[in-house]
Amino acid sequence: MSTLEVVPSRTRSRGLLLMLAAAIIYLALRVAGFHKLFAEDGEGIGALLQIIGTLYSVLYAFATYVIWGQFAAVENEILKESGALKDLILFSKALKEPTRDPIVRAVRGYARTVAETEWGILSRGQSTERTDKLFSVIIETVIEAKPEDDSEGWAHEHLLQIAIQASSHRDERLALSAKRIPRTLLLFVTITALAVVFLLFFFPFHNLSLGMVSIALTTMLLFFAHFVLTDLDNPFEGLWNVGSRPFEDLATKYR
Repeated sequence: MSTLEVVPSRTRSRGLLLMLAAAIIYLALRVAGFHKLFAEDGEGIGALLQIIGTLYSVLYAFATYVIWGQFAAVENEILKESGALKDLILFSKALKEPTRDPIVRAVRGYARTVAETEWGILSRGQSTERTDKLFSVIIETVIEAKPEDDSEGWAHEHLLQIAIQASSHRDERLALSAKRIPRTLLLFVTITALAVVFLLFFFPFHNLSLGMVSIALTTMLLFFAHFVLTDLDNPFEGLWNVGSRPFEDLATKYR
């Protein structure tokens, strides 16, 4: 994947338009002599830019750390849940086929539905009632399995423990999936970024070209920083998201 393909074309277009708009606004203000009003205030504006820029850096780092931690936690719970369900299939081989088949069918059916539908449901914040029912079927089939001897009895107890673990990981995954960055924090980060761009229009650059480049470059960087923040906030949609491959493999590769 090339560097340009990392960011969607629509986002790149919006970023370029914002850069161009910021540069044009600065040029218009410069031609109108706006910069002369603040010719003697460069040091004060520079100090204010440094203060607000530092505040923005701290806020952005904190927000990114929180979101990335949540993103990684969701991905980790996906692997744990799918791994527990895979163990359920593998350890069920100790049971006879008539007893084992309902467990395998229930796990594969659940995994297929999760891979096909649950990512979209979670990205929209909707109810996971359908997959909840399918997971309940897994628990029921494990509970209702009737061991015929001591070896199957041991396997059955182990399968019950694995099913409980899978249930715990699913609950944790769904709880983490519902979390989003607090709107107040996102608003604060956005307003701080806008304040940085706004103050640059008042900074009395001596060189017109340097001023236009500075405004355009800062606008671009802050826009794409905002894009990264909002894209990572929802781990189930956007450019960077957690994949459903573990559940897809569970539905197709394990029998």
